[in-house]
Amino acid sequence: MVKVFLSAGHGGSDPGAVANGLKEKDINLTTLLACNEVLVSHGVTTILSRTKDENDPVAEEVEEANASGANLAVSFHAN
Repeated sequence: MVKVFLSAGHGGSDPGAVANGLKEKDINLTTLLACNEVLVSHGVTTILSRTKDENDPVAEEVEEANASGANLAVSFHAN
């Protein structure tokens, strides 16, 4: 069984890059959720760092990824 940890960069009070009315944190989360749907539809087990706009410190995400037992970890960023 393949297990993938998905992480959406930034979030909450950390918007990441901001330009033209777009916030990186929103793009990252939207991309993570879309990727999750595709992976799940193909029978891949996923673990998500977050599913809503919230602060998610990098150190916490690393701990979650390491504890998840995932075969692969992907962190989404869109600078």
